[in-house]
Amino acid sequence: MDLLRRIALPAAAALLWPLATVIAGQLAPAQSGQAAAPSESTTVFKADVRRVVVDVVVTDAKGQPVRGLTKDDFSLAEDGKPQQILSFDANGFGGKMDYLPPKLPPEPPNTFLNLPATPEKGPLYVLLYDLVNMDNQDQMALTVNQHGDQMFGRQQLIKFIESKPEGTRFAIFVRSDGTHLVQGFTSDKQLLLAAVDPHHPGPHIPQVFLMGQNLDRGDTNPTLDVMRFLVNYLDGLPGRKNLIWFSGGFPLHLFPTVDDVPSYAEQVKETLDKMAREQIAIYPVDVRGVVTTDYKASTVDLGGDGKVSGGDAATGGAANPGSSKGAAAGAGSQSAQKISAGTGGGLSLIASSYQTEDEIARDTGGRAFYGTNDVAGALAEATGNGSIYYTLTYSPTDKDYNGRQRRIEVKLAKKGYTLQYRRAYFGTDTDADADPKRLKASAAAAPPPRKAGDTLYANMEHGAPIAHQLIFGARLHTLGPPAMGTPAQMAQLATQPAYFKIRRKTGQPQPLAPMKLQRYAIDYTVMARQLQITAAPLDLELAVAAYDADGKMLNADVGIGARGPSAPANGQPPPKSYRAELQLDVPLAAAWIRLAVRDANTNRIGAMEVKLPLAPENESAAARNSN
Repeated sequence: MDLLRRIALPAAAALLWPLATVIAGQLAPAQSGQAAAPSESTTVFKADVRRVVVDVVVTDAKGQPVRGLTKDDFSLAEDGKPQQILSFDANGFGGKMDYLPPKLPPEPPNTFLNLPATPEKGPLYVLLYDLVNMDNQDQMALTVNQHGDQMFGRQQLIKFIESKPEGTRFAIFVRSDGTHLVQGFTSDKQLLLAAVDPHHPGPHIPQVFLMGQNLDRGDTNPTLDVMRFLVNYLDGLPGRKNLIWFSGGFPLHLFPTVDDVPSYAEQVKETLDKMAREQIAIYPVDVRGVVTTDYKASTVDLGGDGKVSGGDAATGGAANPGSSKGAAAGAGSQSAQKISAGTGGGLSLIASSYQTEDEIARDTGGRAFYGTNDVAGALAEATGNGSIYYTLTYSPTDKDYNGRQRRIEVKLAKKGYTLQYRRAYFGTDTDADADPKRLKASAAAAPPPRKAGDTLYANMEHGAPIAHQLIFGARLHTLGPPAMGTPAQMAQLATQPAYFKIRRKTGQPQPLAPMKLQRYAIDYTVMARQLQITAAPLDLELAVAAYDADGKMLNADVGIGARGPSAPANGQPPPKSYRAELQLDVPLAAAWIRLAVRDANTNRIGAMEVKLPLAPENESAAARNSN
């Protein structure tokens, strides 16, 4: 199984084609009527103002969220210079669901709506199940877990899922011989439980990786690669994302040091900056339980007071990012101090590991959980902690984006509370041209650059959440039986990530061997009343992509539709809906088809995923539904 890849679209001429090739006109109104003449062009001036988003979790002495705070309660500084708070939002304090599924009549066979079947509440959660850094039998310390971290961890994870808060949406990634998505974003407990059941026939954590040592244990570089991969996967999905890192070791530091090679330091900076832009907070959850003996561990000198940090008290100052000094906070601090007490003032390896967990959480605005046998409870607490927060934004007064580290400090006028928030970022000019050599070297592996406000790529990832800002219906059906691909079809397929291979300058690209392909037709229907009638012309984008069972993209296509006036003229009634069709040639290994519709004027988007094979239909029903 390969790492998941963002859709890497080839040149527009190769992949982007007008819908006129499959329907009369482009995105056609379901009601007939004469198209209105294009409106007169209007000059629009846009000014981009760079904003930094800071999510702040505020808790009291009992660890409970603090409600009722206002913008005036907060002050914010960058590198010690006060910043104006431009916007302020309180998130997650209401008890109601963000979304409740409506009661709808059953759809005809193979007709789908992009509406979730289960409730939704709160931000997105990614659970990284890190088997690489879990032992079957802990070699570092003896714990109450006598069956090994992996078996104990799975038991605790199942216990957590069975009682997880209703509506919380999780995606589960497993790190074993690579990083694999075993369950896309869902709030459905049964789907999440199936993903951690090694005997389940669908995508799940492979049993072979639950029982053995895996490569790259304790290695920082591969761990950073995993984080970069997850950050790229989440790039473009709106709102806060909480990354729960479920592991027995956390070999990562998020601020480069003088000892790091330049390439690694640049990757760390890039990763941390993207985490800041995408509002990603890391919650390390240690599966090792309570450590009763640490007889093999050596001690190291902290050079400080031996405390670990999970957040700052509002009355204290912010410690420098990456520093071992800071105000002690969080449930794990006492455990680390108890272990270090018998080591002559130094810090044992296990306590040093706890310190690393705290620093990772502190640097990204999360919180670390360790030193407890109730790991399921720690997972629940991490979920609750990341669901209630305040969001502040500001535009830095320092406009010199030279890549230098910038420290963020948030304070409350009210005392006695603990604040969790991102501590720093690197002021990189994201609009500057990248190194051409670097771009050329990574062209085959990197996703295309995403324009600000364009979320189509993110919502076309396999396993991305169902998006329902824009509701649409889609009917899928096959066009004839599978047939051997033509040379033109195979040439187009060779441009997709699943088949593209880096060629040497002197090497001749080898064409793909012919394989059987199934052609699918996707009939889209978009209700017109959802679309805002503005001076801007109607501009809808349609997308379809096919993935295999391992999440590898096999083929994709995008259609440009309805680039015309959004309001009818000459007294014509407005259309009730717009309909269009896309067709896609899909290898027989396809297991999923993902669909999306995006309103380019407002960036409102709808997206969903359909599992293959399609339900069987008799010929008369298929012909009737296709008309």
